[in-house]
Formats: sequence, C-alpha cells, structure tokens
Amino acid sequence: MGMVDATDISAGVESLSNVRRSKGILVTSLIFIIALSLVALTGTWDWFANRFFGFFPLLIGLFVLGIHPVVRVKAAVVLSGLADWLARRGAFVSNPEEEAPKFALIRIVFGLFMIERAFWVISYLEPSDWGQPSIWLTAMMGLLCGVLVTAGLLTQYTLVYLIVFQWQMGDILLRTSTLGNWIAAMLSVLLIFANAGANFSLDRLLMKRGTFACKVISAFYYDNGLPSESGLQLAKLMTLACYWCVCLYSLSIHLAEPAWMSGSAGPLLLTNNFMSRYSSEFSWLLSQGPIPVFLARVSLWAMLPWYLLLLPFVLLGGVFRKYVIIWGLLFFGLSLFILQLGWLAQFEFLFLAALFWTKTFISGANRLQVAYDDRCNLCDRTVTFVKAVDLFRRVHLKPLSKNIPWLIEVGIDPDDARKDLYAVDVSSGNAVKGYEFYVLLSKHVFLLLPLHPLLIVGRYLGGPAVYRFVAERRTRMFGVCQIPTPKPEYTLLPTGQMVHKDIVPGDPISTVFCHVMILLACFAISLPLPYLVKNPPTVLRKIQRSVAAPTNAAGIYGVGPIDVFNSTDLRMAENWFTLSKKTKDGFEQLLPIFSEDGKRLAAHRSDRVYFGNTVAFRRGVIGKEGCQFEAFRQQVSYLGENEHSNGETLIYRQYVEPLPSVDLLLRGQYMASERRLVCEVTF
Repeated sequence: MGMVDATDISAGVESLSNVRRSKGILVTSLIFIIALSLVALTGTWDWFANRFFGFFPLLIGLFVLGIHPVVRVKAAVVLSGLADWLARRGAFVSNPEEEAPKFALIRIVFGLFMIERAFWVISYLEPSDWGQPSIWLTAMMGLLCGVLVTAGLLTQYTLVYLIVFQWQMGDILLRTSTLGNWIAAMLSVLLIFANAGANFSLDRLLMKRGTFACKVISAFYYDNGLPSESGLQLAKLMTLACYWCVCLYSLSIHLAEPAWMSGSAGPLLLTNNFMSRYSSEFSWLLSQGPIPVFLARVSLWAMLPWYLLLLPFVLLGGVFRKYVIIWGLLFFGLSLFILQLGWLAQFEFLFLAALFWTKTFISGANRLQVAYDDRCNLCDRTVTFVKAVDLFRRVHLKPLSKNIPWLIEVGIDPDDARKDLYAVDVSSGNAVKGYEFYVLLSKHVFLLLPLHPLLIVGRYLGGPAVYRFVAERRTRMFGVCQIPTPKPEYTLLPTGQMVHKDIVPGDPISTVFCHVMILLACFAISLPLPYLVKNPPTVLRKIQRSVAAPTNAAGIYGVGPIDVFNSTDLRMAENWFTLSKKTKDGFEQLLPIFSEDGKRLAAHRSDRVYFGNTVAFRRGVIGKEGCQFEAFRQQVSYLGENEHSNGETLIYRQYVEPLPSVDLLLRGQYMASERRLVCEVTF
C-alpha cells in the first residue's frame, strides 16, 4: 500500500481548503433530524428502532471520534494509502474533474427515472389512497425528489432524504419496497460523495451567489464541487462492497435452493408469465429440444461465480475486472429486456456506469480541433451549439482569423477552410471536412451520439449533397458576423486550482467509509451458510445475534437479505386472475392488471400495484386449491376501486397452470402444463 506524506496532510488540518470541519456533524445532524421527524409523522417506530440502534449511534460515535486531530490525520493517511493502492491495482480509475460531467449526467437520468416511477405510482392510486394523506403525500414526495435531483436543486439534501426516508419508511407506507431501491440507495451514496449535484445544476448557479441559500447549499459540497481523487476512489469501493454483500447473501440462499442447484430455475424463470416479458416465446424455444433447456440451466449456474468473485476480481484488476464488467452488462441487460424487475436494471446500469465508465467520451479533452470561419453566422452558430453540448470538453475551437499558421501546419488550405468546417483528430492526425465533419463529431461528443447512426445512413441518402447545397450559400442565407459570439466553456476549476489527490483530514468520507465497512462486516458475519455451516456452532450463533442491530442498519445503505428467483417466485406463474368490467352496451373490457395468459398489463408500471398488491396474491395462493376470491377480496377490490366508484360491475376470473415437470426439465424436456379456469365471480 502506498504511503502518504503525513506532513502534507497535517498542513491541511488548519486550512481545510477542500472540506469544512463542520460538514460531518452537519450531515449526521441533518440525517438524524429528518429521520426522527418523519418517524414521528409516519408512526414507523418499530422499524426505526430496529435500525436506529445500529446506524445512528455508531455513525455519530465515529464522527465524534474523528474530531480528535490525531485520529483525523491518521485516518486520512491510512485511507489515502488504501485509495492509492486501489489506483495502482487498476481496480478503480478516478479523475474527479473529468468524471464530474459523467456524474452530473447520471444524476439527471437517475432523476428522470424517479420521476417516471413516481408518476406511475401516482397515476394508479385508487380513491381510498387519495383519502389517506400519508399515502399520497409520500407518493408526491417521490415525484418532487425526482424533479429536484434532475434539476440539481438541493441535491445533497434530497439524496439523504431518499436514502433515510423515501426508500425506508416511505416504502413501508406505499408498499413499494424493491431491490431496485436498494441499488438506488447505493448509487445515491456514491452521487453524494462525487458531488453530482454541484455541476450542471441549479445548485451550482446558487452557490455562486453570496446569499443564505448559497451557504446552506455549499455546506454540503466540497469546495469547487469536486471531491479528492482518493475520496472518489473510496466512495466507489464502499458502494461496490455494498452491492457485493447483497450478492453474497443471494449466493448463500441459492446454494440451499434445489431449483438453483439443479439448474431447473433457469428454464422456469424464462418461461414464468409473471416475471419474463417473453415467457410465451421462451416456452416455444425450450420445447424445441434439450439444447435450449441445457443452455438455460447453464446460464443460471454462471451467475454463481460472478456473485462470489465480484469485488475480489475488481480488486485484482486486468482481465478479471473486465470479466466482472462484461458479465454485469449481460446480466443487467437480461434484467432490462427480458425479466420484469421494476426499476432494478435501470438503476444497476447507472451504478455500473458510475463505477467503471471512465474512458470512452470522458478522457481525451481537446481531442478534436475544429477549424471554423468565425465571420460566418452559420459556422458561428454551429460551433456555439457544439460547445454547448460538449460536456466533456473534447472539442477545441480554432477560429480561422487567429489560426492561419496552424492550418498550414496541419496541411489545411485556409481558402478551403473558409468553405467547410474542419476537424482534426489529435490522436491520429486525420482531418475531415464537410459532411464527414458532422459524422466524426457525433462519434466523439457524447450528447451527439444519437445522431451518429442517422448521419451514417444519411451518407447514402443524399446527406452530403444537402450539406454542400447549404455550405455554398451559407453567407447569402445566414449573413456575415463582425463580432463572433462567445462560446460556452465548461470550466469546473478556477485557474490555478487543482483537485486534491489525497483525503484532507476531516473529510466526511473517512467517517462514512468506516461506518459502511463496519456495518458490512456485521452483515457478512450474519450471512446464512447452508452448505458450509449446516449446524452453526453456538459461538457463531451468539456472534450473529450480537451484531443483529448493525446488520439491520446496513439496510439504510441498501444492504439487506435478498431471496429472489426462489421456489416461491417461480411458482408465482401458476395462479393469476383477470379483472373485467361490463360496459353499458354489455361488452366486457379487460382491466390492465393481468392478461388471460397471466402476463402483466399496464397497471404494473406502478410499483404500488405490482409489489403492494399483485405479488401478494400470486404468492399467497401458492399451494392452495379452489377459488381464492374471498381470501383476497381486499386486494382484488382495491384494484377495481375506480371502476366500482363509477358503478361498474366487475368480473373476477381465476386461472391455474402448474409449472412444467422438473423431472422432465432435468432430462432436457420442456413441456408446458394445461391452463384451466378455476372460477368466475361477478361483484
């Protein structure tokens, strides 16, 4: 592990140029006050008590301990050395200034996802929900938080609120607790310490003013809105460690799951009408012979080593790190395009990008040198737009009036440059002009990437001819400018300033990193180990009970017991119902809950409908015979409240389709069972 000069770090204690000493106390106090206030409002004392004693006292204790100068300096030295070791191993590549636009973009997309999710929850609230302020206010707060995160307004406070309340007590109220929220909590912690809200945001505009609002917002950010390189490394490490612990728990459960160990869970999952988007198509494919069945079984087994080796392989770096990233992309792609797991896949892709997207589009500032006629209005507007979307500063402008010698040096005729825009790729030395200039530009500027395939197609559909027509008439059509307009330039650091490499004593990342690692250690001790320890010794059981509080507390960081794709999840494909309403003309209209073959319909865009209602039914009827309408009348009636309030008559139909034979699957044969109608109830 690389050592850090303690003298240099000690000098930072006095100035604290990058971190204010009070930030740690501010963060802790803010979380504590928000949590207690919302617990009182929502009445979730039991939940809070389970996690309070393992989370806040330990966090406050670590902050108090960190006030001592010796502890603060020693922690900065040790953690900076750890970050340096991570960099030398190639586990994480961190450049706060280059990655700042990336984290800002991830924040914006993350906020948009939250807006859409909250929109659908609100859209499918039933009349009884609107009569309960705790329900609709919590749903509205989810929407508001999405807007604030997208706009970058009070971002740090909003992310803390989401972590401590919205994805904890808020989920209890809305019944929307999902694994996706756990990943969102991990991502939010990373965005907080990456200062994702400090750039390309309203927070950045407000921080430039000397108002009270400026001080409130600035108190929660690093100076210049950029963390130290070591701090960003540690933030990536601790959030990936959180994800790995969730994977380890999942692995420990799967090792005791017969469906996983036999591989039958693979075919059953892909053909599950409740969880697979293309269940019918996979049913047909698997029925074609033993090879598709075998591949489905193997694909599931291949997940087990990835769960186990995720963090170790990242720390090893090299080809092992690439395996983690590539397999993760494939796994998340499966979750996004085939399986229906709420917002899990979207958040996982963002999380993966936050951790490992560090080169493409990001590195290589000023890679494209663009020569343009600064007396041409059209050219001036074009390059102004290009600089406006060039968040990663890959384009370096070269106005003709000031760069004639450079044009000659790179072999471009100045007269020719007045007719066409030129771009010179610094890495290769190649120069392109005209239509190909736009093709090259869309390939290297991230926000223009969606235009790249269109420009490629346009190359064969007359695009160059259209460009040439406009270019030859540009001054006649758009005029000549005497004073070129100023071009936007995204400068994140004032001239002469640099991002700190090492952690400055007093940086909250030191305390939070230690806090996370302690909770994760307790969580790891509590892992169920069915095959390694069938009968845990008394000492181990006592240790696990003693760390129960911090183990539960890890859930605030998104780390909790996970058990998915188990026998219960697989059997949710067996029973379902449809709801139809009779229209005035006597015809039936299917409500968007389930189709007749058991697939989810549009109402499942709402996590409250999905996780709060239909999952309860499909799990609750497993192993039960006969009509279950009366047993689940409350859930069924809830889904039809809006129609009932309009005086509509509803028809409930229950279906059953047993899972395919596991014995046949293990012999390479897939045979779907017969579907039948169990009952029909008009209410």
